[in-house]
Amino acid sequence: MTNVRVELQANLQWAVLQGKGGNWVAVCDPLGLTVQGETWAELMEDIGHTLDALLKDLLSTNELNRFLSDHGWKLLAAIPNPPEDVRFDVPFIPAMMGNNGPARQLHQ
Repeated sequence: MTNVRVELQANLQWAVLQGKGGNWVAVCDPLGLTVQGETWAELMEDIGHTLDALLKDLLSTNELNRFLSDHGWKLLAAIPNPPEDVRFDVPFIPAMMGNNGPARQLHQ
């Protein structure tokens, strides 16, 4: 099976910090999501997987178009019909958080 990549035009920021135990944590307040990874690379991958899973769920319940509209996002390619093996690619910006708030933004 081949995945069909569907890109979105979106502006999504994640607040990222490293916990006391060494794990990385990312919080996306606009979507109410929190993701954790043992390494930075794992965290970035898990954010992508989380966004993909969220959008696939919305697609399966016919709520995707409204969700995209509500967030001011749009598809950059049509979703194939039938929508099997779709993989959503959502750009995001991890913003490193320091003890006193945001320290710097890292572009993906």
